[in-house]
Amino acid sequence: MKSAGFSLIELLVTIAVMTIVATIAVPGFQGMLANNRLAADYNLVLSGLNQARSEAIKRREDVRFRVTQSSPWEYRITTVDDSDIAIRSGRGSQVSLTRTVITFNSLGRRADCSADCDISVDHSDAGNLDLRVSTTGRIGKPTS
Repeated sequence: MKSAGFSLIELLVTIAVMTIVATIAVPGFQGMLANNRLAADYNLVLSGLNQARSEAIKRREDVRFRVTQSSPWEYRITTVDDSDIAIRSGRGSQVSLTRTVITFNSLGRRADCSADCDISVDHSDAGNLDLRVSTTGRIGKPTS
């Protein structure tokens, strides 16, 4: 006689296998989420810096990229006389930025640092990514 359904042993083995798979997968998934959050915030800062530089060139006046709030962080792009050009918000209280103000002149060059300006986007679980604004205004990853 053939019975329909599962035995208790089959169900217990299935639950044990699912528990082992979940135990392995959850930490990897949390790490992936932290890395994605770091990458998203890094790209948001990069696009904000590029927008500030473009606005400085377009308007032919000094434009400032300034972090106005730390947690959750937010930045504002303004002219030096503080009339708002654009506002963007970043998400995530675990991400912090090391440098808070960078000014671009009318030629798109950096106006307020004596050497290269480094910005570090730090995440408590995923590490950090660095951006460098050179004296010519070029924005990218540090080479060294």
